[in-house]
Amino acid sequence: MFINSRIKNNIEDKGINVFFKNHVSSTNDYLKYKYINDIAPIVIMTNNQRYPRGRRGSSWINYHRHSLSFTLCLKLEGNVNDYKTLSYIAGISILEVCKEFNIKSLKLKWPNDIMIDGKKVCGILIENNIINKNLFFSAIGVGFNISIPDKLLNLIDGNVDNLNIRSDKLETLIPKLIQQIITNTHLLKDNGFSSFKEKCNKYMYAKNENILLKNNLDEITGKLLGIDEDGCLEIDTKHGTKKINTLDYSLRVL
Repeated sequence: MFINSRIKNNIEDKGINVFFKNHVSSTNDYLKYKYINDIAPIVIMTNNQRYPRGRRGSSWINYHRHSLSFTLCLKLEGNVNDYKTLSYIAGISILEVCKEFNIKSLKLKWPNDIMIDGKKVCGILIENNIINKNLFFSAIGVGFNISIPDKLLNLIDGNVDNLNIRSDKLETLIPKLIQQIITNTHLLKDNGFSSFKEKCNKYMYAKNENILLKNNLDEITGKLLGIDEDGCLEIDTKHGTKKINTLDYSLRVL
């Protein structure tokens, strides 16, 4: 079991409320329905999500005792559109903290996956509960593959892999990661996304490669140029440079 009392205590030492559940349907859902009105920041953690989901309603596999998931809830001031790049901020936070633990070669796949050597090791899901035009709660869900056996990895539809970190290292990594997400979210509010643009482009998965963006209504092919100062994805297509300012696409390398 990856989540233990030391992880919980290390997070609480940072002034953050923590709830650990042996199993939940989804950490994002549990937080929204049980604790959304509590004082934020607050964290829900589990080793077993029975019905985890990703962006656009997609589901993903969470193996009991081989994965680690948490949702961090923040109470944020301002318009929700000012935080539209929050999935990038969470991703950059993961890369920054993992680098401190000598976990290298990680890339940020637009808009919400963490990759290593072309395989997914972590997913991010942002869901917001708007209170009024200047106040909302943001649920930042993060799920890591930690030690899924090879025989199970081979059964999963898609290129996935493990983060491969010792469980004792998680006792320090997870609390530092949660604090880094909080810190970077404050920087986003104060300075805007432009201060993160360079890091996003440095660690962008498939940058300068030909890609396919696809949703239920549209397909776009071209070279991935990177992220602009507003957080839009830039694609060099046969019709010129196209900016994508919605997350309603999936990305595949051609």
